Amino acid sequence: MAAFDVVVLGGGTAGVHVATEVAGGGKTVALVEAGLIGGESAYLACLPSNSLLLSASRGEPWEDAVARRAEVTGGLDDSAAAQRLNRAGVQVIRGTGRITAPGTVEVTRAQGASAAAGGTGSRAAAGGTGSRTTTLTYSDLVIATGCEPVAPPIEGLSDIPAWTTAQSLSSPDLPRRLIVLGGGPAGCELTQMYASFGSQVTLVEAEPRLLPGEPAFAGEILAVALRQAGADIRLGSRATKAERTADGLTLALEDGTRIDAARLLLASGRRPRLGGLGLDVLGLEVTPGMALPTTTRCEVAGTGGRVWAAGDVTGTTHTHASHYQADVVAANILGRHREADYSAIPRCVFTTPSVFAVGAIPGGAEETTGAGEGADGDHGPDADHGPDADHGPDADHGPGNGGRTRRMLRIARAPSAEAASAEAAAAEASPVAQGGTAAQGGGPRLVTARARLGDTARGYLGQDDLGRLELYADAGTGVLAGAVAVGPDAASWMSEITLAIRAKIPVAVLADVVHAFPTYGEALQTALRELAGTGGSAAGADQQEKGTGTLSELDIETPEGDAIEQHQEVIPDEAVASPRREVPFDVNEADAAEQERAVGFDDDDYR
Repeated sequence: MAAFDVVVLGGGTAGVHVATEVAGGGKTVALVEAGLIGGESAYLACLPSNSLLLSASRGEPWEDAVARRAEVTGGLDDSAAAQRLNRAGVQVIRGTGRITAPGTVEVTRAQGASAAAGGTGSRAAAGGTGSRTTTLTYSDLVIATGCEPVAPPIEGLSDIPAWTTAQSLSSPDLPRRLIVLGGGPAGCELTQMYASFGSQVTLVEAEPRLLPGEPAFAGEILAVALRQAGADIRLGSRATKAERTADGLTLALEDGTRIDAARLLLASGRRPRLGGLGLDVLGLEVTPGMALPTTTRCEVAGTGGRVWAAGDVTGTTHTHASHYQADVVAANILGRHREADYSAIPRCVFTTPSVFAVGAIPGGAEETTGAGEGADGDHGPDADHGPDADHGPDADHGPGNGGRTRRMLRIARAPSAEAASAEAAAAEASPVAQGGTAAQGGGPRLVTARARLGDTARGYLGQDDLGRLELYADAGTGVLAGAVAVGPDAASWMSEITLAIRAKIPVAVLADVVHAFPTYGEALQTALRELAGTGGSAAGADQQEKGTGTLSELDIETPEGDAIEQHQEVIPDEAVASPRREVPFDVNEADAAEQERAVGFDDDDYR
C-alpha cells in the first residue's frame, strides 16, 4: 500500500494538467492510466485531424500528409509525456483504478506494463515485481477518465469493416469509397478531409441538417462547402442495417436508400467513461451515458467532499474546457478557492470554412455544449471531445447513428451567491430591449444581429461569400450572451467575442471598438452596432424606420446611407450655394500650377 496526497484516475488533458499543477504545489501525486499519457487528443484526435486538414488545404498528396501526421503525433509514443510527469514529481502507474473504499483505490497494472512509468521508488509503489495489483490511499481523488465511443444500434454493424475516428486517424489507408456516420463536428471535419484527398465520401446524418446543435445557418453553409469538396450529404434519415459485400459494405437508410462503400466511419457518439470505477462506493449511482454531477468548484456532488472531476466525465466535451477545469480543480486542492464559469467556452469545427460558436444560442440553454471543436478534442483516457466524439449539443452519448438519441449534457451548476446577486442587480438596473428570442428553460431573451462576411472588404478581396455571423445579446442586461460564425479561420477573429461574453462587456462599449481594415472584424462591427441600436437608441430607431443598417467600407459610394448612420441630413449638391470668395493673399501662376498637379500617394497612405 502506498499513500499519496492526490490520486488522479485518467492521464489525458485534464488528468495530466491537474497532476502537474498539484505536484508543483508540493503534493505527492500518483496518476493511473492504461492508455496514452496525454490523452488521445495529441495522438488520435485533435492534432492528427488538424494536421491532415491542413495538408489537404495545401494540396499535398495523401502519402505526404500521412508522413506529416506521424511527425505530429510522435509515432504514438507517449514515453516523453510520461517522463515529463516523472520530472514534475508525479508517479505514473500504467493500469486501471477502482475505488474500493472512500480514500482507497486498487490499481490493476496493464498487461506487460512495468510497475510504473519510471522514477525512483516506482516499483515499491506498484506493489513489487510479482503483483499486478496495488492499493493506493489518497486525501484527494480526481476522476478524469474521459469518454468512449458508443456503437449505434444498426443491424449487422459488427459484421462490416468499420472505423472509429481514432482508428481512421491512425490508419495509412485512404478508402476509395467511405461512409461517415454522424453530421456533427467530427463527422464534418473527417468528411471534408477524406473528400479532399480523393475519397468518394457520403455523410449520413439522421437530423434534417448538419451541426444540429447550432443555429441552422451554420450547418447549411457547411453542407454547401462539403458538397463543393465532392461529398454526398444525406440528411434526415437514420441508418438501419449494414451488410457485408465483396467490395466492403452496403448501408441501408430508413428512407430506403442503399449506399455502397469500402468502409464505414463511426462519428456518431460518445459517452463518459465511468464503468468499473467503483463509484457506488462513494454513494454515486451513475447509469451509462450520464456525466458526473459537479459543483462550480468541479467537486463531485454527493461524495462527501475531496472528490473532483474534470474533462469529458463532467459532460464538458472540449479539450480547452478540460484544461480549464483542471486549473479549477488544482487550485481548490491547493487551497485556493476557485469556481468555473462556463458562459464562454468556445466550440469549433475546423473545416473550410470553419465554424466558431460560443455562449448561448436562440432556443438553447446558456450552458449548452455546442458545435464542439471537431477533431480538436482529446479522446483518450481523458477524452475531451475530438474526432472520435460528436461534440456539443449534437453529441450522441448513447445508442445512435447520426441522430440525437441521447445527449451528454452538462449537469446544471448553481451560481455562487455573489454571482447570482450581482446578475440580478444588473438585470434590474438594465433597460429591457424590445423583441428578442427567449431561450428554453427560462433563459435570457436574446436579441439577434447578423452580418455577412461577403459584405466586408476582406470578403470582397477573397471572393468568398461562404461566410456569416450572428451575435446574440441578452435583452435584459445589454451584454453579449453568445455568437456563431462561419468563415475562414473564424476562431482567430472571433476571440474578442469570447472575451466580451466572459467579461460581460456592454454591447454599447463593444460597438465603439475600431476594427482594422480590411479584416473580417468589420462584420463584427456591423453586427455590434446593430445590437447597440436595438437597445433603444435614436440611431437604432432611425435605422429601423428607414430600413438601413451599419455600412461597411464597401458602401462608401452611398453618401445618403452614410449620412443616415451619422444622423446627418444630406443636402443635394445643386441646393448648395457656393458664392465666390476673394482670396486674402496673392496667388501667382506658379502657385496655381502647383495646386493643380495630381497628388500621389506614398506606400503608407492606404493604412
